[in-house]
Amino acid sequence: MKIQFLIAAITLSAAAISLSGCKKEEAAPAPTTVEAPKPNDTMANEPAKVVEPAQPAAKEVVDQATSQADAATAQSQSLIDKAKSYVADQKYQDALTTLSQLSASKLTADQQKLVDGLKAQIQSAIAKASTGDAASALGGALGGKK
Repeated sequence: MKIQFLIAAITLSAAAISLSGCKKEEAAPAPTTVEAPKPNDTMANEPAKVVEPAQPAAKEVVDQATSQADAATAQSQSLIDKAKSYVADQKYQDALTTLSQLSASKLTADQQKLVDGLKAQIQSAIAKASTGDAASALGGALGGKK
């Protein structure tokens, strides 16, 4: 029983000492203000130093892109003109082959209208030619016009 009493006494005294502690209170640290560095003249001019040398290079890239687009448009137009000449010569298969080369090209709205019109014209001409050929073959087989 003495041991239990001794353990209880030690536990209570340890709890009393830990709870009492020292009464010194520490003051909260004062908030510190951090000032951002103010931009000076050299910092204000930094973006201009970067932009000025890049402007000629950007203009060159834009000019190259424009010239490439113009070249592609001219090439597409030459293929369209070639297809028109084939249609005029009634070489419909050659015209279709030429127009199929334009499928990978990016066409302007006017060029797309021309291509669509040529395709419709070619299809109707092929249909008329095949109908006429079939009628003449059938007429010849039946003893029609001589």
